[in-house]
Amino acid sequence: MTAIDSLSCLYTAPLGTSLQTPGLTPGHLRFLSSCLQRYHALNPTSAPSPLLFGNDRCATFSTPAAFGESVLPLWPKLQDCDAQPRDKAFAGQSASVVLPCISAIAASFTSLRVAVADNTRASVSFKLQGHNELRVQNQKLELTGPRCVFIPAGSGPQEAIGQGQNVLMLQLDPHGLHMAARALRGLEAGCPVDLDQGRVRFLTSQTGPSLEALARHIGATIHLHLDQPEVLHRLGFQDFVYRQLVLLFRPDWLTAEIRPPRPGSLRERVAVDKVCDAMLAEPGARFTLSELAQLGCLSVRALQYAFQHRFGQSPLQWLRDQRLATARQRLLQDSADTIAQIAMDCGFASASSFSAFYRERYGELPAQTRTRRF
Repeated sequence: MTAIDSLSCLYTAPLGTSLQTPGLTPGHLRFLSSCLQRYHALNPTSAPSPLLFGNDRCATFSTPAAFGESVLPLWPKLQDCDAQPRDKAFAGQSASVVLPCISAIAASFTSLRVAVADNTRASVSFKLQGHNELRVQNQKLELTGPRCVFIPAGSGPQEAIGQGQNVLMLQLDPHGLHMAARALRGLEAGCPVDLDQGRVRFLTSQTGPSLEALARHIGATIHLHLDQPEVLHRLGFQDFVYRQLVLLFRPDWLTAEIRPPRPGSLRERVAVDKVCDAMLAEPGARFTLSELAQLGCLSVRALQYAFQHRFGQSPLQWLRDQRLATARQRLLQDSADTIAQIAMDCGFASASSFSAFYRERYGELPAQTRTRRF
């Protein structure tokens, strides 16, 4: 395979495809990849690339102004949105989801220039495709290839010029990010953590999953429940995202040693008792691993080890068993509540998931249990 043939394959293959290129060294492939990125930057395609989520139900736009209006609720200080003068036509598409403590936008477009007076919320942008030039805080950032950039709230005027882009943008809540950070370190509520959030910076993945893999996983999870975003909230999606982002802010924490309490120690027993009491007090409440770890003053890993040592299961598995027991008790009582209502009251995301877990645990469906009370 010649270099020209390889470049042609790279250009036509889907994003992330692994190609067999006999006779070419890794150095050749890196050079060809850089040529491909530059080609995309200078020759944007006439149609936007597929979104990371919501591609089958996204909004499409033929003008930059319409695209700008669609994101205005999330970026209220957007000032200008137009295509590059040399480009004859614009094509773009986007999908979004708004959850407590986090919002996400998947967008792709052929060519776009955006000017923002300021950003009211901190944001993280995963750029998977295309070329982007960002001007913010007297800096000029060139984004070619998969990159991730963090922009804190109150960063002032910004201008971004992109060609052939495919991006996933997240708007963050500092409280959720710091809670996840304290949970990963096993710190009490209110303890300060240093995530270096005061400046515009690139985020990198040194020893964990690649930026592209993380962005695609986030996008796929959103897409799975896009019709029912409240399910994402009940599943603790925000906590998962924040814990992943914390490790992009502080990749050194992946290898840092945190000493968990000795198995069976008084500290471990007290922590587990405190966490169990909180979950038993409100079995239908939404709990995340970060919240439970912070409550027990343990790291997420130490909390999982402690529950495994004591109960032989994870904290959330233990909580699910308590919820199932509570639901079974209500089914056997003289209650007029529907099975769906009991499932929601006991903290299950849907009646179907509740029925599946219930049958796995008790060997019968909730309706069968209810009929035995008569």
